Amino acid sequence: MIEMELREIQMSHVSPVNIVVLEEKDGDRSFPIYIGQNEAKAADDAVFDRPVTRPMTHDLILNVLEGLGATLEGVLVDSLEADCFHGKLLVRTREGKHIKIDSRPSDAIVLAMKVRAAIYVAEEVVDKVQRDHEE
Repeated sequence: MIEMELREIQMSHVSPVNIVVLEEKDGDRSFPIYIGQNEAKAADDAVFDRPVTRPMTHDLILNVLEGLGATLEGVLVDSLEADCFHGKLLVRTREGKHIKIDSRPSDAIVLAMKVRAAIYVAEEVVDKVQRDHEE
């Protein structure tokens, strides 16, 4: 796994297409992930610590984890199939067990931004994105 950082959020007010750009933490590789308007706004709010007036779905997920005594330790983008990224939440239970929960990468990134958790991408995903970009 390669640790990545959220480099930028590109939000559009006229198109439903928004982009987050992940960049290798200790390297120079980066790539975009297309996300929805709601996820882009939620990520932007989380990055800049803007409070929301009412808890949103991402807040609910974090509240459920906290209520169960679990913590979000990171998120993982673990595959790229037919131009669609797939991800996981990396959760530690109250008992110390590590579990992976299926998630859209856009939602996972929002959650990571809210709790300042690490973002990881599988090496093969970064390699595939780089190869596809070069073609």
